[in-house]
Amino acid sequence: MLDTASVKISSDAKITLDTLHQKLRAAGIKITEQKILDTLIENADAAHIKKLLRKEENTALAMLKKPLHWGVADSSENIDRYVYEDIDEPAD
Repeated sequence: MLDTASVKISSDAKITLDTLHQKLRAAGIKITEQKILDTLIENADAAHIKKLLRKEENTALAMLKKPLHWGVADSSENIDRYVYEDIDEPAD
C-alpha cells in the first residue's frame, strides 16, 4: 500500500496542474495528478529550483533598486529631511 500525504498548493499551481493533466490525457497518456506530482518531485533538480528562486528574488530586488518615476509631484524626495531634521510643514 502506498503512503499518501496531503499538500496544499496555490490555486494558480492547481490550474497549472490541471492543464498539464489535460494535455497529457489528450496525448493519450492515462495518468493521475498524483502521479504527475510524484514524477516531477522524483526528477526534481535542487540546483534548478534554487536558480529559479534566486531569479525571482533578484527580479524583485532589481525593481526596488530601479524604481520608475511616475511623474507625480510629491515630497518623497524630502522624507529624510522631514524625519531627521526639524523642518516645518509648508502652510496651506
